[in-house]
Amino acid sequence: MERGQLRDITVRRLAVAADAAGLQLAFRLYPGRDPLRDAAQIGLLERLRVRLGATLAWRVEVPVSDADDGRAWDAAISRGQEWTPVEAETRLSDLQALERRVNLKMRDAGAKAVVLLVADTRNNRAALRAAPEAWRAGFPLGTRAALQSLAEGRLPAESALIVL
Repeated sequence: MERGQLRDITVRRLAVAADAAGLQLAFRLYPGRDPLRDAAQIGLLERLRVRLGATLAWRVEVPVSDADDGRAWDAAISRGQEWTPVEAETRLSDLQALERRVNLKMRDAGAKAVVLLVADTRNNRAALRAAPEAWRAGFPLGTRAALQSLAEGRLPAESALIVL
């Protein structure tokens, strides 16, 4: 198995190998490369899109890189050759995991800033209030300043947290 020479690897075989290594086998399923299907997320993205200045372009499901890894930004805002990715969250739960995911995407995309778009819900506001200062510092631009910049047709100069 370690040498990749087995033709048929069953779930049972994987579980036995994991157990032998002192590990527990777990699976997680993710949506394929189909377009966005989540109505709440589509609505959240649309609430941002309608606030963009006329000189800004909007695209959804933008691949993180040319590599075939399947990851995509929920949207991207661009002006000429410059662009800023948008990651939309309808329900915040694990802020550390979100930060890691966004930072990896930024690294792999070569993005200097990102817009984290968060739905304005009681749960999300509580999660943001409870967020450590170091986490909030990763998004120095707030909702008002970021929306003003976008409405004026300018991309945010630094990463922004927008609550809509």
